[in-house]
Formats: sequence, structure tokens, C-alpha cells
Amino acid sequence: MTGPDPRGHVLIADDHPLFRDALRQVVEAALPGHAIAEARDFDQALAAAAGDGPDLILLDINMPGMNGFSGLIRLRNQVPATPVVVVSADDSPDTVAQALTLGASGFIPKSMDRGDMIGAVGLVLNGGVFVPPPGGGEARSAPDAGDLRFREGWRTLTSQQRRVLEMLVAGKSNKIIAFEMNVTESTIKAHVSAILRKLRVHSRTQAVLNASRLLPGLYGRPTA
Repeated sequence: MTGPDPRGHVLIADDHPLFRDALRQVVEAALPGHAIAEARDFDQALAAAAGDGPDLILLDINMPGMNGFSGLIRLRNQVPATPVVVVSADDSPDTVAQALTLGASGFIPKSMDRGDMIGAVGLVLNGGVFVPPPGGGEARSAPDAGDLRFREGWRTLTSQQRRVLEMLVAGKSNKIIAFEMNVTESTIKAHVSAILRKLRVHSRTQAVLNASRLLPGLYGRPTA
């Protein structure tokens, strides 16, 4: 009986068969000998990533069940040691930045040519982070230092602190948050203090406004 391939395997999660085939060719060229698993929706991706997890996941953020970037977060929590590369037709600077902020190890636009995709996959599997060159999507100004600090701070929040922040954005008071999380109000106050410190802001209002503006896929979009 043949044992498992010591070179590991890669998971391709995309709902379009033609693009799964294209990504399979990229993986075969970048990582010869690696086994390849496929998923056409988020539930299949979660199941395929169970256990020790693949060596690399190529993830379409728009396939069924993803719920925007929430799927990326759930997958990163399930297999924190596995690099996840987001693959998307939406390569606007905001989308790329948000994917990387939420823990993706790279972002591959679907418009990228095959040779560049091969290089990106190899880079990530070797421990790098692939960021596509500028030019894709709508032109936008570069984020300022304060925005970058906020995004970096968000990545350091615990799952409980992220849940508290989500409830703050929803307009809930400390008392209501404590009730819904089944903890004391003093515990919520401690979480809020830690959130403000990590996000480098001075008030919960500032935290809420920045979360709504900089993390729209998670906390809603700012009003016009």
C-alpha cells in the first residue's frame, strides 16, 4: 500500500470548475508531486481542511457559504498554521488590504497571468507573503499610518475582543454585551480597555468609527 505523499497537499476552494482547473495547473507547476484536493463551497473547504490541514489553501472569497471575509476568519481559526491565499476577481486595494489584515498569506487576482500565479504560490509556500502589484481595481490613495496601525492592532485582538468590538459597532451597551456573552460587566469593561489599547484609539466611538470604515466586510459600511 502506498503511504501518504510526504510532500503534502494543497486545497483549492473555488465554485467555478474552469478556474479550479486553472488553479490545479498552477499548483502542479509550482509544487510538483503535491496532492490536490478541491472544494466548491465553504462547507466543503472546512471539511477538506480538517485534521492536520493542507500545506496551502487557495481560497475564493466569493464562493457559496463564505459570507465575505467571515469565511476566511473561520478557516484561519481552524487551521492557523496553514497559509491561506485569497483568490478573487475583486483586486481593489481595499479588498487586498483587508484580506491580508485578516490573516491571508497572499492575494492572487484572477486576472493575473499563469506565470505570476506560479511564482506567487511558490513564494507563499516558502514562507513569504504575496501582494499583487498595484494597478488592479479602482485607484485609491494609500492608507495613512493611523489606518495601518489600526489594522495591525485588530489582528492582535482575541476572539472575545473581536466579538465585543462587533457588538460595540452594533450600538450595544456594556450591560447588554455582558448579558449576551454571559459574563460580568466589569469583564466587558476590561475587554473594551484592551481593545482601545490594541487599536491605539482613545475612545470607543473612535474604535467603532474606524472598525466600520476600515473593516467593512465584518462591521458594516460607513454611511455616505
